[in-house]
Amino acid sequence: MENLSRHHKPVLLKEVLDFIPKDCRLVVDCTLWHGWHSLAIINLIWKDVKVIWIDIDKKMLDKAEWILNEKNVVFVHWSYGDIDKILKKNLEEKADFILVDLWVNLEHFKDWERGFSIKWDWNLDMRFDQNNTQSAYDIINKYWKQELKNIFENYAEFTEKKALEIADKIIFIRNKKSIKTTQEFKSILNELWLGDKACAVIFQALRIQVNHELENLEILLDKIPLILNPWWRVCVISYHSLEDRIVKNKFNELSQSWKFNLLTKKVIKPNYLEVKLNKAARSAKMRIIQKN
Repeated sequence: MENLSRHHKPVLLKEVLDFIPKDCRLVVDCTLWHGWHSLAIINLIWKDVKVIWIDIDKKMLDKAEWILNEKNVVFVHWSYGDIDKILKKNLEEKADFILVDLWVNLEHFKDWERGFSIKWDWNLDMRFDQNNTQSAYDIINKYWKQELKNIFENYAEFTEKKALEIADKIIFIRNKKSIKTTQEFKSILNELWLGDKACAVIFQALRIQVNHELENLEILLDKIPLILNPWWRVCVISYHSLEDRIVKNKFNELSQSWKFNLLTKKVIKPNYLEVKLNKAARSAKMRIIQKN
């Protein structure tokens, strides 16, 4: 059994564990990132629990499997948007506890070959799943102006005017030559007087588009009534206002019927000490809903 203290401590771990009944039989961890939340769940209710760990990033999945090597665990390289198909493939109909931690692993930013970070110079990629045929390069060099504007306006939350300015600049440059690397793209943004913070937000917006992150989240949440056993729960930890808005609205919609009960009337956030020890936790928001 791996010792959690020697590795990254998962965000809101105690709060997640507090909401898991001890008789839980099947846990689905939809965003593995080495699986520290689920490992803690196994430690808590080890004897009977089965865990399905899902990750769309094969590199992360392989590393987690090598590190953890636990019994009663199924490692799945797939999108959590297909959670219903994943359950059926593993001879399960519904789950007892579904955990969705939407945090992006810092290893992605440290791995310069993935093209996630504004710090390194490499090909515009940003794919979690290397089988995905569309990369950030395709978006920057092939999307129409309106499509680019929508990304920067809707996902980076720039004004319509600024989003259009960025799109116009990209098209002006790419008409001369293809924009191939992260630093080439960043230099274009710098010419528009956008600093590192704004560049990071734009890179994040591209990553969201490349990996269809918000669409997959909505698909997963829409399937909750079909994939969750009665009296059991879904826990979502988000770090971005767009993600949290989607979760909040869907959970509120579900709780309007007698079939679901919103357990987090007020969103749960990390306490001061956790944020002090782990700055990555400062924007985390946790919401939990139960099927009646």
